[in-house]
Amino acid sequence: MSRRGGRSARARAGVREGRTEHRPDGALDAVEGLIDRARKSRRRGDMRGAIVLLRQACSQDEWRARTFTLLGALLSAEGHHGEAAKALTHARWLRQRAGEAPRAEVTARLLEAELSAR
Repeated sequence: MSRRGGRSARARAGVREGRTEHRPDGALDAVEGLIDRARKSRRRGDMRGAIVLLRQACSQDEWRARTFTLLGALLSAEGHHGEAAKALTHARWLRQRAGEAPRAEVTARLLEAELSAR
């Protein structure tokens, strides 16, 4: 696959590549942009900033289970177990509602681990 401008032909065409969702013009959608910024903040060690960005992403799209899962995992890692359980519970519900049984099962295991960590 040839590269031009750092993006693949699929990304330029607006096709979903990996976990990143693109708009038809090839740009990241707003929520994915916030997730990307949160990932960068976390790499820099700014966990508080990453949590704020993920909360923003969750409030912008309340139907995206992936965002709630990422938020729950980060909150758990930072010791915010009550909030983590709420985020993971919501993510599991969204996955069940969407008919994503295997992913709902994985989220349920994360939630179970979180509840036992309390």
